[in-house]
Amino acid sequence: MRVHVIYAHPLADSLAGTLHRTVVENLTHAGHEVDDLDLYAEGFDPVLSAEGRSSYHDVPDNRVPVESYVQRLKAADALVLCHPVWNFGWPAMLKGYFDRVFLPDVSFVFKKERLGPGLTNIKKLTTVTTYGSKRWRAAVLGDPPRKNATRFLRAICKPGVRVDYHALYNIDRLSRDQVESFIRKVGTKMRNY
Repeated sequence: MRVHVIYAHPLADSLAGTLHRTVVENLTHAGHEVDDLDLYAEGFDPVLSAEGRSSYHDVPDNRVPVESYVQRLKAADALVLCHPVWNFGWPAMLKGYFDRVFLPDVSFVFKKERLGPGLTNIKKLTTVTTYGSKRWRAAVLGDPPRKNATRFLRAICKPGVRVDYHALYNIDRLSRDQVESFIRKVGTKMRNY
């Protein structure tokens, strides 16, 4: 399976960096073809400029500035997002990726004046993430990252896409054993992907 991993964290030695390496190593070990996109390392520009917004609906010209990212996304059978949750949302870098790459005729299409999914090549969708807050606090606030990953992204992928959300909450107050247990769990999930 061709798995596109999208990673968003500026520090390689962070817990997110460890989880990212765990994801890539275990998917590769399981025999998957992994296309690893480290948004920070690749210098992705997350800013949707005035020009980009003006041409947003101009298909296919809207894809020109981000064509290489669109091609990578369209070539994948599965998508794995690896990122922290900051301020109860995606990191700005990842949000900017979605704003710039998830364009008309890429992530969604118009069919008979109705919106339809554009990423019908994506059959599996997985998120590996961490939160500084406790699970109950995220739930009280609606847990937007979970909803975005399990509802919004589901709606633009192949109907019936399998969605998994692996989250470690309260990371600043967990023991090293609890963190290591989560890392091992993620490794196992990726080896069995």
